[in-house]
Amino acid sequence: MDVIRSRSHRVQKHRAIGRLLVGGMVVALLLGATTPVAAHRSLTTGDLGPDTFVTAWDATGSLAFTAARLTPAEGHTIFAYVAIAVYDSVMAIHEEYEPFAVDVDAPDGASAEAAVAAAAHAILVHYLPAQKVAILDPALLASLAAIPDGQAKSDGIAVGEEVAAALIEMRSDDGFREAVTYTPPDPPIPGVWIPTASTPPIGPYLGLMRPFALKSADQFRPDGPPDLHSDRWARDYNEVKLYGSSTSTARTAAQTVAARFWAEPPVQQARNSFRTFVLGHGLDVVQAARFMGMVSVVYADALIACFEAKYHFAFWRPITAIRAGDTDGNDATIGDPTWSTLLAGTPNHPEYPSAHSCITPAGGIVISRFLGTAQIDFTVPSLTGLGDRHYATTKDLREDVSNARIWGGIHYRTAVVDGAAIAKKTSNYVLARFFKSTGE
Repeated sequence: MDVIRSRSHRVQKHRAIGRLLVGGMVVALLLGATTPVAAHRSLTTGDLGPDTFVTAWDATGSLAFTAARLTPAEGHTIFAYVAIAVYDSVMAIHEEYEPFAVDVDAPDGASAEAAVAAAAHAILVHYLPAQKVAILDPALLASLAAIPDGQAKSDGIAVGEEVAAALIEMRSDDGFREAVTYTPPDPPIPGVWIPTASTPPIGPYLGLMRPFALKSADQFRPDGPPDLHSDRWARDYNEVKLYGSSTSTARTAAQTVAARFWAEPPVQQARNSFRTFVLGHGLDVVQAARFMGMVSVVYADALIACFEAKYHFAFWRPITAIRAGDTDGNDATIGDPTWSTLLAGTPNHPEYPSAHSCITPAGGIVISRFLGTAQIDFTVPSLTGLGDRHYATTKDLREDVSNARIWGGIHYRTAVVDGAAIAKKTSNYVLARFFKSTGE
């Protein structure tokens, strides 16, 4: 038998070859049920112990992403590529769940850990080439040094390298990082987004990408922000004006903490939370790869759907709207040219819908489905000393992160509600169709 034999007929049977499933060092701690998810039996080595390789390479990816100083739009996409390459490599060897994009034969006894290291390294080097020498190559040497030399190691490396190469080729024309320009209106038009920083707008290409699991980026496009003459717009406007101001006396101290907490770097926060979940539940390499694939696929596609809506509607941020409130034609929105947000540095992309609301609640949904319980026991510690935040259910998580974006002065109520709807619809769509065991 060859080290790797491509099984293209099975790729076509399980998935159309162009359809991939996919979708950050701040901390988010996930505490699930006290009993760990049961380890699966290896096809070649007996009972599997708790994973260390999937989580180690996710941490390496977080280091490399942080060093590269990229945007969250880039980060969640890159981690999707990594997660699917790792997942497909592990499933080529253990065959407990259907592959997503690349289905190859793996020799009996191939090392899943070596495959994880090789696949993750290849993907990260491709998308973060500047981090190869300082971070990625040393991490690969350290990973492989922990695996005994021999045929199993060599075969595992070969599996991971082939899966990664095939994935990179499949996604080479998916629209990631394509040059897309947003041109704001000049002069400004009430309701239309004006960039809030001198740097280029973040992620205008994202909504034009080919999704990983969704049929199209606009599959779950929401209805849009409120009409500027409506009562709903007046309510949204006045809520964030009151609670999101840097000088608000209506916002409580606890609400201020929540707003600052959820303004911590989102990609690093998310990835660290996922690693903590895997380690806290003692997941083996199969289940670790599966969980990381599930949550990364959902995150990436929810963000693609979110940014498609952002640039489609191109709705203005509170910092722009409130300072120009007298121009929107609504008598109930009184402008304040000196108004400023609690959170400094409004994200430089359109307001509607809220990106955090599009993806963070989705993480809770994935955890709930993965554990098979509504009690996710999700605890997120803070990097900046703001204190841990605990969520018993996905609803608790959704409400806290959504409210925090209003209290921070960067989103309206409609944006967080409609963002959370994208999170739910994307999660339900992905998890109903993929990540199935081979026996289903």
